[in-house]
Amino acid sequence: MQAANADSHGLRSFRSPALVVGHPGHELRVFGWMCQSRPRGYVITDGSGRSQISRLASTARLLDRAGAGRDEVFGVVSDADVYRAILDGRTSLFLDILEALSTSFVRNEIDCVAGDASEGFNPTHDLCRTLINAAVVMAERATGKKIANYEFCLTEWEQNCVAPHDGRCVHLCLEDELLNRKVEAAENYSELRDEVQKALAQRGKEYFRTECLRKVSEIAVEQPSTDKPFYEIWGERRVAESEYERVIRYGEHVHPIMAAIQQRCARPTRAPAPDGAGLSLSANQSP
Repeated sequence: MQAANADSHGLRSFRSPALVVGHPGHELRVFGWMCQSRPRGYVITDGSGRSQISRLASTARLLDRAGAGRDEVFGVVSDADVYRAILDGRTSLFLDILEALSTSFVRNEIDCVAGDASEGFNPTHDLCRTLINAAVVMAERATGKKIANYEFCLTEWEQNCVAPHDGRCVHLCLEDELLNRKVEAAENYSELRDEVQKALAQRGKEYFRTECLRKVSEIAVEQPSTDKPFYEIWGERRVAESEYERVIRYGEHVHPIMAAIQQRCARPTRAPAPDGAGLSLSANQSP
């Protein structure tokens, strides 16, 4: 079955779309859709990584220039704190983010969400997808209205794998002017300059003309697999090099948090809180 184009699928008809990403900079992957749809932007971490330098200001500028909004859930935790919470099994952090997301979806009448896909590349990306799925279900239950849920791949070009395209996919093919703006925005994103140069050198500019948003139809948490996700292999390498102390494991660390998120999602939804109430994750909100 072939993918549909954005016009035939009505992707541009949503009145209140949202963009939810695990790290600032992921919005570049769907830059064209972001410019056309002007979604409300949600970012889980500050993208500081090992450099401890936040990327929020760069993403804030991109959103502003695209005419997109920013939510209170915007860099609410550092990368280091997320990884520490995963290793320590601190599910409360992720459940607080889930509550903030679902409450905002209800308050802002979100009718479409696009966000990170789960690819086994980075645990924050995968947990972001679990949070999106759960928040959509909770908001739908609270309002009785359906929310279209889409995911987009982040790392298929880097992992040299072919992204699957089928009837669930909606493709947006960028015209030259918008593609040029996308590449220029990526090249000017200073904190990701090396990654952008690598992507363009490896795949070429034309590869990034087509943006694929895949409809999410299965929200169940996958059971631990015998195959190691990339982040485990990478973590083992870094531990061997004495760069990391511990390896984040899917079965031991990530899956239990995903299961806790899904369990919370299955409980009755509370009425949405007033603006700003219940959000205790604001330490890193301001770019």
